[in-house]
Amino acid sequence: MPQSCAVAGTSLAPRATPRKAHTLTGASTNDCASSEELTRINDQHQRIASVQFCSRQNYTDSMLHALTLALIITTAATAATTDSTGTCTALAWHDLQQLPRSIAWEPLPTIAASMGSLAAIAWISGADQAIRSAVRAHQSRTLDALASIGNTAGQAWSGAALALLLVAGGAAAGSDHTVTTGRQMLEALAVAGAVTTALKYAIGRARPFRDRGDGYLLPFRWDDAQWSLPSGHATVAGTIAGVTWARSRCWLLRSAATALVLVVGGARIYSDKHWTSDVLAGTTIGIATGYGLARSEESSHAWLLLPSPGGIRLCAAW
Repeated sequence: MPQSCAVAGTSLAPRATPRKAHTLTGASTNDCASSEELTRINDQHQRIASVQFCSRQNYTDSMLHALTLALIITTAATAATTDSTGTCTALAWHDLQQLPRSIAWEPLPTIAASMGSLAAIAWISGADQAIRSAVRAHQSRTLDALASIGNTAGQAWSGAALALLLVAGGAAAGSDHTVTTGRQMLEALAVAGAVTTALKYAIGRARPFRDRGDGYLLPFRWDDAQWSLPSGHATVAGTIAGVTWARSRCWLLRSAATALVLVVGGARIYSDKHWTSDVLAGTTIGIATGYGLARSEESSHAWLLLPSPGGIRLCAAW
């Protein structure tokens, strides 16, 4: 019996170490599993917080976009209704009536229509995704700074501020041409902005940063993340360029307007906010509306009956 105990003792001695090691290994495995579980839970909470933040940000962006558009329309309407002679109201209505005719017969809107066709081709052919991949692979601090400028310049409030500055500056300097340019820019921004917003809501294309692909659509949703097509920033830049090209013969101003379109459009693609076809479509709407409205008072001839303090006067618009 003592011998067997001794044998058992000797046999148990080497087994104690593996059992202890096994216990430690099991504890280590449990600790790793717990650590991985905690990491997974933290990542999940971070994703939920990120989604909630993006949802709030998208809602805020949509509201700011709508409020800015409403401000532009209200400003244009107020300017028209406060005009004692009714000239602004009559000219604005005349501009809208002549818009289709101006677009049909002017070369720049024809170019804009061609850009719209390119937008459709880019979307259908899958060039959007290829361009996005190429742009995402070439990021730099210099391009980041340039994109920041373009994103700010393409805001609706930036276009409205420029138009109001032209009206105020023209009135102070006694320049009817500058005042008219500012008024037409406000009109064009209101019309183009309304068209773009309606299309965004009706189409519901997902923005690139959502990683849903260029064909993912959720129409009729009040969600800025689904308002990719067409680009509102590109619409604003295109509208400014269209009015500038129609109203000015200065090559410097025309070059600046063209550069604005390129910088704003490139910024939206670079920032992963829009597909290339979104930018081309927005630019098309902006140029066609801005150039058409501005040219409607110059290229068309019409006789207008305008109210005056002493009665009614007959005026010619061309």
